[in-house]
Amino acid sequence: MTSSRPRRRARAAVAFGSFVLAALPGAAFAQRTAADLESARQLYNQGMELRDKGDAKGALEKFRAAHALGNTPLTGIELCKTHAAMNQPVEAREVCLGVARIPPLAQETTRSQEARTEAGRIAEEQRSKMGALRITVKGVPAGMEPTVTVDGVVLPAAALGEPRAVNPGAHVLTARVGQGVETRATLETRAGESRDVEMGVQPPPPGAAPAPAPASGAAANGAPESPPPKEKSNAFPIVMFGTAAVAGGIGLVTGLIALTNKSSLDDDCPQKNCARDQWDSLDSARAMGTTSTVSFIVAGVALGVGLLATVTSNKSSGAQSAQGLRTTPVAVRFGGAGVHGTF
Repeated sequence: MTSSRPRRRARAAVAFGSFVLAALPGAAFAQRTAADLESARQLYNQGMELRDKGDAKGALEKFRAAHALGNTPLTGIELCKTHAAMNQPVEAREVCLGVARIPPLAQETTRSQEARTEAGRIAEEQRSKMGALRITVKGVPAGMEPTVTVDGVVLPAAALGEPRAVNPGAHVLTARVGQGVETRATLETRAGESRDVEMGVQPPPPGAAPAPAPASGAAANGAPESPPPKEKSNAFPIVMFGTAAVAGGIGLVTGLIALTNKSSLDDDCPQKNCARDQWDSLDSARAMGTTSTVSFIVAGVALGVGLLATVTSNKSSGAQSAQGLRTTPVAVRFGGAGVHGTF
């Protein structure tokens, strides 16, 4: 019969292995540091204090900064609530929908789970409070496109004539063609109200310079301009490093289990002669040992490929810089294990 000591070692090995596997994805892919999360926690607390004092605008800035650093359901739900309290349903709904897109963690607290549920409810409530503007422009000369803004934000030409979500309140609209005279309008919308707005524009005066356009094809001295280089992607090296981390973790876990099983068999099989009732344990130990070996091989190959891809990308970037081209170096950060804190 197997002694209690080897059994305790087996349970400890399995528990440690489970912890390693649960932590690996965060260690391999987390982008937030402990400093980010501590700063987010302080900003979150400051936002709560300001909102309790009635300073919704000040609280909004704190929650926005906290959510940018932490990106947790708890920072998101408070930012969402503050937008809603300030009668900004467009922003409130978008933030609440974003909370649902935050990947859940195995160690997620009950408060975070409740925040996800509440965010979904608030998002639906804010839908009916948003207004909409459908803008059309008349008097645009053939072959030209108008420039239209809503509250200072330029609308894409393709979006003209389609509903534009807006918060309740006053809005400033402008429209112009080229260097022509700007048409301006101010209107007010109520919660849930959709309005059609038609704006007329005047064509630019004869001989007026066309609107500035991005430079294309030639430099100031008339020489052909080199096309911008394609930016290098660091996605492949990151995937390789992540694969190496996961495979290494699996190898570590299965190796610990194999060693624990071997220790138990050493106690139960004197002179390495195991009875029939120990054959299953022997096969299991061998399988775990094989899995561990294969996993470490996969980890080594993935790590080597990731390093090779990183070095090759950096050499390519250096060659482009020597030719005077604008490059974006590939940077891979190791070991930045983020910790999702409880606010």
